[in-house]
Amino acid sequence: MQSLNISTAALRGVQQALDNTANNLANADTVGYKRRTASFSELLSDSMNEQAAVDSRQRNSPPGLRIGSGSRLGLTKTDVSPGNMKQTDVPTDLMIEGDGYFLVSRPFRNANGELDDEYRLTRSGAFQFAQMAGLPGYALVTPTGEYLVDEVGLPISFENPGELTITPEGVVFLDGNEVAQMRLYKVDNPDQLQQVGDNQLLAPVLDDQKAPDFMQFADGRIKQGALETSNVNVQEEMSQLINVQRAYQLNSRAIGITDQMMGIANSLRSR
Repeated sequence: MQSLNISTAALRGVQQALDNTANNLANADTVGYKRRTASFSELLSDSMNEQAAVDSRQRNSPPGLRIGSGSRLGLTKTDVSPGNMKQTDVPTDLMIEGDGYFLVSRPFRNANGELDDEYRLTRSGAFQFAQMAGLPGYALVTPTGEYLVDEVGLPISFENPGELTITPEGVVFLDGNEVAQMRLYKVDNPDQLQQVGDNQLLAPVLDDQKAPDFMQFADGRIKQGALETSNVNVQEEMSQLINVQRAYQLNSRAIGITDQMMGIANSLRSR
């Protein structure tokens, strides 16, 4: 029974690791995506320190034999190493050189029916001009509709699209006129933040103040006309996929052998 429990627990963890690898491969071409690595941890183990006198004379193993209960997927950690640069020469494409995240806002209606903003962090700089919902003018938005915000948390808006220029320090110019100052924000441990899909993290906001008021500014610089590609290494992920499949096959075979042994034990008992 112990071997059956160990192999079953291992199969659960291996399946989760397989899903993680598949997710990395699926996002190999996603702009600004950061790969996740799976790490395993040991389940509860026991130590056989007190053995019967007869048993201890017949055993070759020393006292204190450790009996494990298998392993499980401990966590999937985000690899924050930068991706490669893809030159696009599109003025609304922005890339972060170094540390930092773009801050975007997503409008929603709260429980009272009032319009409010939810702040999110992302490394994806594939912005575009779009007309603001219910408001005059245009703004820089993500492909899923979130607004790129300035240093006070308001959407960077323009009366009409024009010649856009953004300095490495985040100063936004339209047709030569300064219209906004944007910032990059620092995240010490992105694994502590909630992933909300679309390659975005939920920004840690408080009830009584907006995110830009208390989040730390990052030291990264902005490069206009370029995008950061995913940091997924396809060859490495394929190698990991083969290892995970082998581990799955091994544990499946162990379950089959355990089932056969239990069947033999049952047949011997019935005789």
